[in-house]
Amino acid sequence: MAIYHLNVKNISRSEGRSIVAAAAYRAGEVLPNEAEERLSDFGGRRDVVASEIRLPAGAPEWMGNRASLWNALEAAEKRKDARLAKEVEFALPLELPRSAWLAVARIMADAYTAQGFVVDIAIHDDGARRNPHVHLLMTTRLVGPDGFGLKIRSADGKQFVTEARKLWERIANAALGEAGLAVTIDSRSYAKRRLEHTPGRHRGPNPEERRANRIHAQREREQMAPREPDEDLPVPDPDGSPIHPQELAAAEDRMLDDLHRPALAEVGHNQGSLEAAQAVVDRQNAREMSEDDAAAYRLAPENHLDWLEDKTQPEDVPTLERWENHLDWLDTGPQEPSEGREEPRTPEPDRERR
Repeated sequence: MAIYHLNVKNISRSEGRSIVAAAAYRAGEVLPNEAEERLSDFGGRRDVVASEIRLPAGAPEWMGNRASLWNALEAAEKRKDARLAKEVEFALPLELPRSAWLAVARIMADAYTAQGFVVDIAIHDDGARRNPHVHLLMTTRLVGPDGFGLKIRSADGKQFVTEARKLWERIANAALGEAGLAVTIDSRSYAKRRLEHTPGRHRGPNPEERRANRIHAQREREQMAPREPDEDLPVPDPDGSPIHPQELAAAEDRMLDDLHRPALAEVGHNQGSLEAAQAVVDRQNAREMSEDDAAAYRLAPENHLDWLEDKTQPEDVPTLERWENHLDWLDTGPQEPSEGREEPRTPEPDRERR
């Protein structure tokens, strides 16, 4: 026999309860709490499997919005000790497949919408199927096109609890039978069934157990998280896009070739031959330029090549003319005889000028 559990409770203002906060907690959402002028923030809960609102016939569409529904109900209740809502909370049999959870919760909720209740469904499970259960948060006033009306007095008294227990027994056993399971639940106590068993006690939440479960779940998530060494991570380009490994390998090869390339021979002012100088110039002109260097050259600002501009000052002309023949040995044309040509005289420096 499967485990049976059903509990009926009131959400009362006299106990300091807020119906908006209660709805936000059960649905795992962030709802604006107009009465308290703050947010009831319970977003991010991982144990909320499903949540939805079931409306009775004739209810306005805006009641399908969780924030609008419960804020309007909070405003409709004027008494400081008002009963804001009724809650029916029941355990789902562990034998019942997960695919049937929402279906049985809807059947249970529709039994109350037929009586005029608005029902807010929330299904909770810790992920390990240790305690799957359903919360049915219900309004206690009749609803119409203009909003909330009189109290539904059928929710008062012991009969409401007894009927809720029998109703869930019938719905759960029908779902277990449809799933092909031979197990059933029984809403009667051990005494009424004349069984000599000690009834179990609902021990409620255990803070230490919950803390241990959270630590265990966090460790499992950390172990499941992918761990890639830094050297295996893709290298981004300036735009943030990953560089293809083949392009990265080609760039590394070019860098190594540049590092191992022999240095170009330097040409002295008055030494070396014409053939050696011409070979140096040919090697320099034939040097390959990478695509990155070519792109940088094309995108370079105009002043990047200012050294090519002629910035000769008038006072520098005599000096340049005096030294312009320092590469005459590279000239391949016929040489004029030096006889009869007057060598330019270099003016003596003015030693007296300090």
